[in-house]
Formats: sequence, structure tokens, C-alpha cells
Amino acid sequence: MDKQFTLKLQEWMNTPASERDYEQGATFLLQLTNNKILYRNISRDPKRHAEFIEFKIKRYLQYRLQDLTHEEVQAMQQQVDGIVQEHALDKEAPSPQGDAPGSEAQEWRGGKRADHDTLPPEIQALYVENASINQKMRELHLQLRMLSTANSTCPDSDRYPFLKEIIELDKRYHQNWQEYDRYVADADKTATAPSVQAEQSLEESARLEQKNLLRQINLAKGRYKKNPSDKTKDSILSLYKQLTAPSEALTAELQQLGILTNP
Repeated sequence: MDKQFTLKLQEWMNTPASERDYEQGATFLLQLTNNKILYRNISRDPKRHAEFIEFKIKRYLQYRLQDLTHEEVQAMQQQVDGIVQEHALDKEAPSPQGDAPGSEAQEWRGGKRADHDTLPPEIQALYVENASINQKMRELHLQLRMLSTANSTCPDSDRYPFLKEIIELDKRYHQNWQEYDRYVADADKTATAPSVQAEQSLEESARLEQKNLLRQINLAKGRYKKNPSDKTKDSILSLYKQLTAPSEALTAELQQLGILTNP
């Protein structure tokens, strides 16, 4: 479906009736119906057939807007699918204590700074809040799954608010991590020249971004080993291409798994 054409129809319908170009409306109707006989009849005097043109375009527009909304929701669902994989929202929530070495919960806690207890309360709160955000995303995903299970024809309007909130929470989650990781104590701030500090901030931002990419690759790699799929493979390739300097070990492992082709 041509989204731009749909937006043109919507703009035409939003134009006051007294200002509408009904010749353009007749052309739109021809594009929608491909009915040349109808077009010849109404194009002789479009204003005379204004009500008919409006009625037909409005009806077609409603269908096209429904499809457009469906496409948007589908795109949001794909984004949420990636968030679900990244945070393992479809897995049972790990216990807060006694996690096995290498578990996802232990990996999450591994992001805690060594100087966490000396950080300002508002910075410490970011770390704590992310645990709550993760739990909230898990609850929303469960509700979304239950909704889809209970209603096989779950309408887009019902799925949309859950998808939207999960996406917004994920953005806040990553923003919190960035602010938490980048925080520099006041003593370090005054001791660093502004230009050097700015350069270090950029370097640190790039380092954190690369670290996050590696984290996502390792999670996706583990899922691919258990259940190989083209979707997971494409996700890993997309993440790998964003690495500025992938290690030889990672490259070799991905080649061994058949995700990367040997040069």
C-alpha cells in the first residue's frame, strides 16, 4: 500500500469542502477504483458530484487508514520482539538470590559500579529503577501474551497500548543505564579539562554502545545455538555489523556457527 497516497487522501478530506479541488478528487477516485467510465462521467462536472466523490474517497480512506495502522502495529510488534529477546521477557523471572554463574540475572547485576554505594542517591536510584522497569516490561509482555491467547483475532487497538509502553520503558531502561554508567564524581569533573572531558565522554559513549552490542550478540548467540532460525541469524548479523572492531574470536565463532561466511 502506498502510504504517501493515503496521506494525500487524508489531507484532501481534511481540507474544508469550500476549498477542496474536486477535479483532484475525481483523479483520486480513478486511482482508487481504476474505473475509467466513472471517471469520465464525474470529471465533466466534479463539483456537481462533490458529495459522491467525498463519500467514495472517505470510505476508501477508512480502509487504507486501518491498513496503515496495522502496519505500524506490526512494526511495533517486531521492535518489541527484539526487546523481549534482549531482556528474556519470555523466560521465567530469575530469583533475586542464588543465581547460577553466567545466568542473565547475574550478568545484569554485573553492571553495578564498584563505587555504587558512594554515588549520589539519584544516580543509585537509576540502577534500582531499572530492576523495576525490567519487572514492569515482564508483566506487560505477559498481559500481551494472555490477551493474544484469549483472542486469536486480537485487534491492533488492544495490542497497541501494551506495545507502546514496552517500547517506552525499554528506551527509559537504556537511558538510565547510560546516565548511570557515564556519571563522573564532582572531583573528577573539576580535575578534567572541558575539551578532554568531552573527548572522554564520546569515547565512553562509544565504549558503552559497543559493550551493549556485544551483550546483545552473546544473548542472541546463545538462543541461536539452542534453536537456529533465520530471524535470530539476521539479528546477530545486524548487531555484528555495528561493531567497530569485532574480536577474532567472535568472528571465528560466528563463522563456525554458520552465521558468518568465511572470506
